[in-house]
Amino acid sequence: MQSLRKIASRARLQTRVAMFGNNHSFGINLRYAAYANSAKRSWKPFTKATPEQLATANRFKQDGFAVLPPPSKMTPERLQEIKATVDRKFAEQNDGFVVNYGMNRMVDGLELIPEIIDFIDEDLETAVENYYGSHFKIFAVSFYRTRPTPDKPDSSFLWHLDNCPRQEIKLMVYLDDVVAETGALSVKDKPFSTGLRKEGFFDRRRINQFVSRLDDKSSTRLLEGPVGTRLLFENGGCIHKATSPKRDHRDVVTFVLIPSDMHWRPHFARNRNLLSTNAGICIDPFRDRPEHVGYQF
Repeated sequence: MQSLRKIASRARLQTRVAMFGNNHSFGINLRYAAYANSAKRSWKPFTKATPEQLATANRFKQDGFAVLPPPSKMTPERLQEIKATVDRKFAEQNDGFVVNYGMNRMVDGLELIPEIIDFIDEDLETAVENYYGSHFKIFAVSFYRTRPTPDKPDSSFLWHLDNCPRQEIKLMVYLDDVVAETGALSVKDKPFSTGLRKEGFFDRRRINQFVSRLDDKSSTRLLEGPVGTRLLFENGGCIHKATSPKRDHRDVVTFVLIPSDMHWRPHFARNRNLLSTNAGICIDPFRDRPEHVGYQF
């Protein structure tokens, strides 16, 4: 009986992944599709996109990721102030909540460092809106610290696709100067990732047949950058992995973005006190209902 249940579970996963690109229920995926369509119908851009902003949106659609410099208002002095504040808050919390081996999450990060929202400037806002064809909203904001794991160098840092609705994307901001040695994110572009997923790649624990192609550096983009570098990526559409630092640590803040039927700023003003504890996926975008509440996710 157990083996039959496993077979049924595996068949259900394969069906959902083939149809939606994730292992969430039909109901969740259909709600997202309905909400995204509604958001597109109600979209009223505040400004006309510049050629540069459209180029970013188009590059993001094509590759599944885009690297942006810090906003213009983020001067070197201000970036260093934010970095110092992040270091201080992690120290006050003894590195925060342990998510898994080698990775910690700051408790109440957005409440402690509200100025982090300024990484969403007009350029990024317009690019994301033109990517979606709608407004967007922030579902979650999380600060993570990644430390070296010398005794388990792979740890949780395996090639994977996030198990999320295809409409979810992430904005990651480096809060340190990040290079390969200190934990730069590795990404496969969307065409490569789509091809591997069609061949059956999804579960990070079942990758034996894909290892040689996943470890091929010629198809891997190592996203390095100085403090303030912004990474937009389709976390459910681009195969990626965190890299365990070989020295120091890597601090990042991650914004989970989904389509919205209103502009992100009024939505943020009404929901900002929830964004530090929202976790997992948003299982109902109509009601902003989180899959989990807490820091251990």
